[in-house]
Amino acid sequence: MVVIEVCTDEAWSPSVVGVYPFGRPAVRRAPRLPETDRADAFLLGLYPGALRVRWHRPGGGQVAALAVDDEPDTCPTTTDPADRVASWRGSVGWRPDWGTVEVTDPPDAARLVVTEVLDPLGLDHRAVYETHCVPTYFVKSGDRQANAIAEYDRFATAAGLPRSALHRRPDRRELVHRALRHEGHELLRQLKDADAPLVITLGREAADVFAGLAGTDRVPFRLTGSYGTPHHVPLGARELRWIPLIHPATRRGVGWRNTHARWALEHSK
Repeated sequence: MVVIEVCTDEAWSPSVVGVYPFGRPAVRRAPRLPETDRADAFLLGLYPGALRVRWHRPGGGQVAALAVDDEPDTCPTTTDPADRVASWRGSVGWRPDWGTVEVTDPPDAARLVVTEVLDPLGLDHRAVYETHCVPTYFVKSGDRQANAIAEYDRFATAAGLPRSALHRRPDRRELVHRALRHEGHELLRQLKDADAPLVITLGREAADVFAGLAGTDRVPFRLTGSYGTPHHVPLGARELRWIPLIHPATRRGVGWRNTHARWALEHSK
């Protein structure tokens, strides 16, 4: 059996940790608290996503999905994507010589969490405590988003705009250890404050972080009938029910997407 050791140093970081294309700050994200007296579930993702827009550059050319701001604090099912983009345009003082922007093709990752995780479990998003292992946005090196941001930076240099300054995503092992080492105390505090009977983790790394926090064995992820099986985990004086899932927006392959779709369909019956 493999148990992950957690080292829970006090979490600390400046509130502003980077700059998005067109100038909005990237900040440490606070958890999204439930609107009910008590949380029905504690939802743990790896790190927060970003508001993305389709950017048509001046003179032609298109960037299909450019990260331009932290995800809104409101639940994605309660806000219109076009309104979110319009609000962002106002916040950066959008100018016609920067081209045009519009909403990216739905659905976005945050909406998929509601429709393909919370809804199948019969959970109201208003009763869920949502947080992340590492509360800041990362850009994966070499993927489409990194290329999109590099394209913005070239434009920014010529247009006199600020270049982006966003942290690159560490590898899987480093992300898990960073979360346990630097965010451990804060995550344990959040688990206590939420006082939820159910923990849902999204992704292998988030599952490993929760295993480290609880001092329990890692859960293997397999394309088998065991996917999404609940585990009973003691944490302090409580026993929690833990459901480890992939993130429904994962691009890891059709096999995982199909496995999660079957799980969601079975629980929606």
